Amino acid sequence: MSERQIEMFWRCSSCDHRNLGRHMVCQHCKSAKDGSERYEMPEDTASAATVTDEALLRMALAGPNWRCAYCDSDQRALDGSCRNCGASVPPLPDPGPASADSPEGAESLWGKLKRRRGCTALVLLVVFFGCCCPCLMNSSGSKTTEPTEQAAARNGPEWSRKLTVREVSWAHTVTVDRYQLVDEEGFAEDRPAKALQVQSRGKRHHHDEQVLVGHETVYFTESVQRGYDSESYTEREACGEDCQTTPEKCKETCTSNRNGFATCKTTCTGGGRSCTTRYCSVRKTRKVPRYVDERRSRQEPRYRTEAHSATWFGWKEWQWKFDRKVNATGATLETRWPTEAELRPVKPLAKGERERSERGGTYRVVLKDDAHPPVDYAPATLEEFQRFSPGSVHVVEKTGDTITVIAPKPPEPAPAPAPAPAQVAPAPATTSPAPAQTPAPAQAPMPVKAPVPAKAQAPARSAVPAK
Repeated sequence: MSERQIEMFWRCSSCDHRNLGRHMVCQHCKSAKDGSERYEMPEDTASAATVTDEALLRMALAGPNWRCAYCDSDQRALDGSCRNCGASVPPLPDPGPASADSPEGAESLWGKLKRRRGCTALVLLVVFFGCCCPCLMNSSGSKTTEPTEQAAARNGPEWSRKLTVREVSWAHTVTVDRYQLVDEEGFAEDRPAKALQVQSRGKRHHHDEQVLVGHETVYFTESVQRGYDSESYTEREACGEDCQTTPEKCKETCTSNRNGFATCKTTCTGGGRSCTTRYCSVRKTRKVPRYVDERRSRQEPRYRTEAHSATWFGWKEWQWKFDRKVNATGATLETRWPTEAELRPVKPLAKGERERSERGGTYRVVLKDDAHPPVDYAPATLEEFQRFSPGSVHVVEKTGDTITVIAPKPPEPAPAPAPAPAQVAPAPATTSPAPAQTPAPAQAPMPVKAPVPAKAQAPARSAVPAK
C-alpha cells in the first residue's frame, strides 16, 4: 500500500475564481476564504500531481484548518493567529453531548438507536435458543445420552411431599437347614472319601473311546506357482505443472485532510502466480505369478467308536439340606421372631443330625395424603421400621423409581447452665504460716465389674444339636 498527498482547490464565492488549496486568500479578488467555500477534489485524482515540495507537505500534514471566530475566515493549523483580522486561536470547546438539531448530533443519536436495537436483537436470540432449543430437541425424539436415574439425580427429585403413615406390616422368616444322610450314586471317581454304606449296582456306560483301525487315501487339488506372466497396466504420474498468472489490480482512494490537501492511498490486489501439478497416463508392464492346479493325495486316519462300562455305586453321605421355613407376621410396630415351639422340627432329629437357621425380615410402610395415591416404602432395617408409627408425618421424595424418606434432624442439645459464682474464703485471723501437711498417698482405683452383654435378639445362624 502506497500513500501520497495531492492538492485540492476551492472556488471563491465573490468572483467565482478557482483557487488552489494552498491559498487562503482568493488570487483574483483578494477575499479571504470563509466557511461557505468548501474544498473540492480534482476531477481525476489519478492524474493529479503528487505534492513533493517540503513547505506544501508541511501544510498537508499539519492537520485540519481552524475557523476564526471574529471574521469567519479559515486559517491553517500552523498559524498561531488569524491572518485576516489578527485574532488569536480560539480555545478548544468542551466536548459536550451533541445536539439532535446538528448533523453530528442526529447521526450520534441514530447510531445509539441502531446499537441499542442490535443489542436487543442479540439478547432476544440468546434467550430464544437457550430456552426453546432444548424443548425442540426433546420433542423431536432425540436419543437420551444418559440413564434416566442419573438425569433425575442431576435435575433433582420429581416431587417432595409430607405424607402420613396409614399402614405398617412386617414378616420375619427363619430358614432351617438339616444336616442329614442323603442317598447319592455315581461312578467310583464321583464317590467322596467319607461315603457310607457303599453298594455296587452293576455296570453302566461310562464313556466312548475312538480306536484307530487304519488309513484311507484322499485325493485333492492344490494351486501351485509355475513361473510368471507379463501384465500391462496404466498409471498416472506427474509430468509437469500448469501455471496461471493473476493480473494485478490497483485502486486509489483519496480522503480530504480539510486543509486544502488530500491523502491518496493505493491498494493493489492480484499479481500472483498459481500452479497445479499436471498428471499424465503412462503405460507400464509388470510380472504376476502364474498358478496351475495339481492333483495330490494324502493319508487320513480312520477310527471306530468303542463303548466302555464301569461299576455304578450307591452310597450315603452327610449333607446340609433345606428342611423348612417358619414365618411370623404382623401389622403393628410390635415385632417378634418365631418361638421355640414354632421352630421345633416336625420330624425328630436322628442320631448324628443337627440343624442350623438363618433369619431375615421384610418391612412395609404405606404413606398417603388426601391429594395423591398411597406410596409403598420398604425400610431396610428393623430400627428404621420402628420410626414409622401410624399417624406420624414424614417427608418423602421420589427420584426416578426410588422412594426416599428424609430422616428428621436430631434435636439441638440444651445449653449448659451457667456456673455458679465462686465464693471467696475469708482471710485467716493470724498471719503465721500454716504448718506444711504431707499429701495423702494416692489410692488405686477400684476395679469395676464389666456389665454382662444381653443376649442377641436375632443371631445370623445357630446350630441346634440333636436331643
